Amino acid sequence: MEQTDDFAHQVYAIIAAIPEGKVTTYGTIARLAGLPTYVRQVCAVLRGIPSDSILPCHRIINGQGKITVTGETYQRHKKALLKEGVVFNKNDKIDFKVFGWNYPY
Repeated sequence: MEQTDDFAHQVYAIIAAIPEGKVTTYGTIARLAGLPTYVRQVCAVLRGIPSDSILPCHRIINGQGKITVTGETYQRHKKALLKEGVVFNKNDKIDFKVFGWNYPY
């Protein structure tokens, strides 16, 4: 399915609304955009966002409470979240009950 500009703009607006020190999931973004089954499309929109964007993409994690990206991007996202006061447990997970935005979903 081709990504529509309207959906992408909704995703951008939702990402921009995630408060500092909070995280949300790809699924939550899809739900808030009104298309709860469009999780993969949310991922597609995110892949198109430049790494130097002002959007706080580091605040988007998977439903298991983990950062999904890898490598240098993973390190950058984790560092940004730690700077915002987000705490990771020993398994590198984030507690949605404490740091989740729009939780429960």
